[in-house]
Amino acid sequence: MEEVENLLYDDVEAKFLKLENKKKKRKRRNRKIRMMVLAFLIVAGIVYFGSDVSKIKVLKITGNQFYTEDQIKQLANVSEKSRNLLHPSFLLEWKLKRNDLIEDVKVDKTFHGEVSIAIQETKILGYYVANDKSYLLLEDGSSKEIKEENLNSIIYFPYIDGFSEEELKNLAKAFRTSGKEVESEMISMISEILPHKESYDEHMVKIVMQDGNTIYASYDSLGLLNAYKSALKDLKGKKVCVFMDAQTESLTTENCSSFK
Repeated sequence: MEEVENLLYDDVEAKFLKLENKKKKRKRRNRKIRMMVLAFLIVAGIVYFGSDVSKIKVLKITGNQFYTEDQIKQLANVSEKSRNLLHPSFLLEWKLKRNDLIEDVKVDKTFHGEVSIAIQETKILGYYVANDKSYLLLEDGSSKEIKEENLNSIIYFPYIDGFSEEELKNLAKAFRTSGKEVESEMISMISEILPHKESYDEHMVKIVMQDGNTIYASYDSLGLLNAYKSALKDLKGKKVCVFMDAQTESLTTENCSSFK
């Protein structure tokens, strides 16, 4: 009986050892496979990041007006020499959205190394000077001091002069009136915005256009600026004076001498 028990014990032990050996071989084989995969990934990574294939080949930036392309690249910390995989879309968008003058960003990338960055800047109505410093007047009526590196960009926006702090807020409100919000394209056509008054309205605006024409308007009629471009074909002569009437919602040509 004892011999039978010994034989059974030896058989179980042999099977157990055989099973353990299989497990050890399987572990060694799996470890070897993992090491081979890791080595392959390391070599592939070295080859990829060491070649031009990993670099951004085309970097397209659109929608920017206040910021230059170089400034956008600097804010996003990206360039044509950057490695594509190290600059995921969400990271680029996050870096740019941290800026106060950038409302939204959309980054699209392709496997061929093309990166498109679409910028939506905060709408800027113009700039003004106060206490020897230059400020932007933003759509919401707030102001932001212009940094020295951005001073060259103010040429794309109207110069605003002669308004008090309260009047600047009212001006901004008039530019963003619901349903009649003045478009950015129209704002870019304006050279200067100045206060103006007539006997019938002491709170008017004089708008000098880039084309030399001058527009006189009340705050209520500023939404009609969007119609100026289509009305140009009906204007005769150069340096024409235009009156915008909020009641009739029309633009009419007036003799410039009729305005003070």
